[in-house]
Amino acid sequence: MNVRGEPRDDPRRSRWLVLSGSVVFAAMYVCVKLLGPNVSSFEVLFTRSVIGSAICLVLLRRVGASAGWGSWKLNLVRSAFGFASIASQFLALHEGGCALSTVSFLRHAAPVWMLLLAGPLLQEWPDRRAKLAVAVGIVGTALALRPQGAEAGWGIALAAGSGLFAALALLSLRRLTATEHPLSVVLFFMGFIALVTTPICATKWASEGFEWSARDAALVIGSALLGTLGQILVTTAYRYGRAVSTAVAALAEVVFTLLFAWTIARDAVPPWPVFVGGGAILAAAWLSVRARE
Repeated sequence: MNVRGEPRDDPRRSRWLVLSGSVVFAAMYVCVKLLGPNVSSFEVLFTRSVIGSAICLVLLRRVGASAGWGSWKLNLVRSAFGFASIASQFLALHEGGCALSTVSFLRHAAPVWMLLLAGPLLQEWPDRRAKLAVAVGIVGTALALRPQGAEAGWGIALAAGSGLFAALALLSLRRLTATEHPLSVVLFFMGFIALVTTPICATKWASEGFEWSARDAALVIGSALLGTLGQILVTTAYRYGRAVSTAVAALAEVVFTLLFAWTIARDAVPPWPVFVGGGAILAAAWLSVRARE
């Protein structure tokens, strides 16, 4: 669907959409963190994709839009990197035993990665301030990578990689939402996840059976609904705001995630180097906006 006639730059609307999405995503991550060991991250992603696809189809019908997917190649690239990012986060949280604070800090290094990638991909080369942002972000990431408790090394590596994958996905959103309805973009993303996770889940269920408790089912469905809503809100935000500034507005998600982690998920407060590193990452993200806008 062509949406070129819609308003393009509306920073206030973009910020409110991102802030709303940040609260929703923070609640989703808590649901994933609280899941029992019988539920795999891929099962959560599969359920989220099925429920999300159904919701998007209903909403598209209600607004009178269609899923044209004229930019299917860009949609495919965005979906692949978006899936890599969210799967890395879920695996780091659930199977890797990573703290919500660690995953949240490392995921939100995305604006720094975007600065590094904007040159070769968008021909937007970093200036002096941008180079400082990258340096601060690298130092912060190194500090935030400090293991806490039972965190697996591979889980921390996935958490770090999620920021890079998120940056690659986010850089394509601004271009996609210029010509396609946000619901169409989200539907493509959900459909992609469903195709990838179906054989993985089918294999698990065939060999191990279906062993969800009632509590697990409620958490999975809750994470699916929250994840779909958050995806729609944030995707729509990229329609009205610049990529880097919208990503930095999403840094508020860190605050909400930490609050929920300590009050609901009962995560331990991380050691001070993690806080210092996380603060440096957030500072670098802010500097990245100042460098480009």
